[in-house]
Amino acid sequence: NPLNVIRAQAQLLAMDNRLPEEAKQAATRIIEQVDRVAAQLNEFINFSRPRQIRKGSVKIQNVIEEVLRTLSFDIEEKQVAVKSIVETPHIEADEQFLRQVLFNLILNSIQAVSVGGLVEIIVRPSSATEAILEVRDNGPGVPPEYKEEIFKPYFTTNQKGTGLGLAIVRQIVLAHGWEIEYVPNTPTGAIFRISHIKIA
Repeated sequence: NPLNVIRAQAQLLAMDNRLPEEAKQAATRIIEQVDRVAAQLNEFINFSRPRQIRKGSVKIQNVIEEVLRTLSFDIEEKQVAVKSIVETPHIEADEQFLRQVLFNLILNSIQAVSVGGLVEIIVRPSSATEAILEVRDNGPGVPPEYKEEIFKPYFTTNQKGTGLGLAIVRQIVLAHGWEIEYVPNTPTGAIFRISHIKIA
């Protein structure tokens, strides 16, 4: 992979103490941009890949904790408070794809909130056999005119975004037989709600 070669060479330069600080900082910026391009390529690949769902009993708290560990740098950088409330311990899902859904939704919320903002992950029963999963934040929310657009491929209001994060989420949700909707949070922010999840 050419990107890996570029990244590896830039890492060597960034760690070379014989180079002036300005050159090392430039190498660090190269690494950051390579990582950004790699992430965008992965999103394009994920979006084009067929969804073959293999459901099993998933302990949702474990998946949430794993995703939060992956996003720990982003959380710490913005000093975001993250709370999870899990009232339904086990659900039927493809664990790998569920992890992708949570990663995209939580990252979306982290990017939306201000420094010191709040992100909540809530899993609760909606009936004796089904559960609801919500990712909530206290950011600015989605403008009403964009409410119907946000799940469409390549739609984004983020200059650094690909417009595929929520489209991938919707793909995975529908492949599970679930539904997803956006509703405004109170007094401000966004709620992404996934429903019709079978309790395991």
